[in-house]
Amino acid sequence: MPFLPLRLAVVCSSNQNRSMEAHNILSKRGFSILSFGTGTNMKLPGPARDRPNVYDFRAMYDDVYKDLLRKDKELYMQNGVLRMLERNMEKEMPRPERFQECKDLFDLILTCEERVYDQVVEDMNSGEQETCQPVHVINVNILDTNKEATLGAFLICDLCQCVQLMGDMEDGIGELLQAFEEKSGRSFLHTVCFY
Repeated sequence: MPFLPLRLAVVCSSNQNRSMEAHNILSKRGFSILSFGTGTNMKLPGPARDRPNVYDFRAMYDDVYKDLLRKDKELYMQNGVLRMLERNMEKEMPRPERFQECKDLFDLILTCEERVYDQVVEDMNSGEQETCQPVHVINVNILDTNKEATLGAFLICDLCQCVQLMGDMEDGIGELLQAFEEKSGRSFLHTVCFY
């Protein structure tokens, strides 16, 4: 049987930090990857914890970047938000994308927090099953900080490389996830949905 590359999706809430960092690392490793958010708006850190910057999901990364430069360049350079947006602008995506609007088929969908996992599974189960093609949905809880996004992206990349080498995800995915739980000290959620 020919070796087929995995079709991957990584999903967080705003398609800004965690999913885009994983997108960045996975694409550099040669994976076929798309990244998404599930939120209704994109939220970025603001001047105070209870005052985030909220933008419509259709806002372009470049426009958000310019807006934050205008608001407080020093603050957003210091907290890493401008660097994150610069990374995002380097991708072929001009703005964040919502998972619920995507029509592509994937072999593996990785989510970055349990709430997002629940939203992805709910979305997958709400539509008509047309092809009955399975898709594995795995959650890796990753805190929404720059450091944790990077560590989580490398963990996701390691996991994807192991899954790719397995060939058939139906056999051994449970054992693989258990090994990753023991290695990382994180728990993983996993389910299979169908297109």
